[in-house]
Amino acid sequence: MHTGKRKTPSWASTSPQPQTNGNVRASSVGSVKNEPGIDGDSKRLKPNIPTGADGRPIYSASHGMYKDVRTAALDLFHQLKRAATMSYHDAYFRVQETSPGLDATAALELLKGMDRVDFREVNNVFMYIPDLTLNTLPELRSHIRIHSTPTSGIPVKNLREAMPNGVNPLGELEQKGEVLIMRGLTGHFKDIPLPRLGRKNLNGYMINDGGNARWKTVFWDHEREKGLAGKRVDDEFIFSWADVPMAETDDVTKLLAEQELTASSAIPAPTKIAHVAPVKKKKKTTRALKITNTHMKEQGIDFSKDYEKPS
Repeated sequence: MHTGKRKTPSWASTSPQPQTNGNVRASSVGSVKNEPGIDGDSKRLKPNIPTGADGRPIYSASHGMYKDVRTAALDLFHQLKRAATMSYHDAYFRVQETSPGLDATAALELLKGMDRVDFREVNNVFMYIPDLTLNTLPELRSHIRIHSTPTSGIPVKNLREAMPNGVNPLGELEQKGEVLIMRGLTGHFKDIPLPRLGRKNLNGYMINDGGNARWKTVFWDHEREKGLAGKRVDDEFIFSWADVPMAETDDVTKLLAEQELTASSAIPAPTKIAHVAPVKKKKKTTRALKITNTHMKEQGIDFSKDYEKPS
């Protein structure tokens, strides 16, 4: 068997360093050839992305099209959940736009068999069946009263799915004083100071304006139901209170001194006398010395007597 030095594989060999000859620099990859019929300096071709009816490209999780009918059916389900209803015609052409290579009929058949999807053959319309349906105002009032607490309300987005006719009845319950609606500072209320009590903000909107797009959470007014909430203050008193000028730099201590008054926080609190318990003295007890070397008596040695030197 001949032993010899193993050759370095081609993939592990180092590339030669570029050499310069005057102003010309040689490349280490000069042996790479371009494909026939394609210019090396040409740009990379863009992928074939499908476009919708409006001419805009349709992007999805698979970069332009779905490759499985189950994925296309799931996309239709999410669209139906947002729109509540969708015609067979619109669903069919949506699959063709997003996934030209798939069978649209097969995707629609999968959509028919999904939970919470109802297909009415009379008018060929898909309908989404929500978890909860609130059609009347008493049903809405009862649902909010039972499922909301003073610290935890009901998200409006959940009520939108349960109310096929819209969430405008919530505004009617708010005007009656039965519910409280928490609003978000979006739209004309974003990045500007809040308006004064009962007044409009810099954009000319009241604090409750903006429609139901600002509604976030709904609470049942439990305090009003218990009779603990007072009556609403008149607008005239609200405006009069808001119009009272109050400087932010008023020296309260100086104003009280002019009226020969003193702030309660400026009066020093009386010092409390700490009662110190008397120190108990420890009793001193004298205990007789106890001799424990009693076993030495057996050997004729008694430590209770003075030592006498044997003669």
